[in-house]
Amino acid sequence: QELRLKKATDFSKVYKFGKSYNHAELFIKSLKNGYKTSKFAVVIPKKITKSAVKRNRARRRVYEILRINQPNITSGYNIIITLKSDLSSLTPKQLTEILLQGLKKLEVII
Repeated sequence: QELRLKKATDFSKVYKFGKSYNHAELFIKSLKNGYKTSKFAVVIPKKITKSAVKRNRARRRVYEILRINQPNITSGYNIIITLKSDLSSLTPKQLTEILLQGLKKLEVII
């Protein structure tokens, strides 16, 4: 919970000034926040899937990967992950590889 990015001002700063990574499945924006912890947000547009159950399941999958890899993630970043497709077709291993690849490109992960 404390690792969630919630404030609208934080979102707008990340979208405006953050570095980005683009993949067919997801889009990641990151920006240094000056704090000791990194904060995350997972955004899933209704356009992807109308079902709240599927959106929440995809969100939980991404948050779980971030939780497991928390020790490797550099502190002091605000990170927004926007999903571009329904992740139900991806295996957990594939999703982890895509997400970690994006975080490495943005130099957020060790």
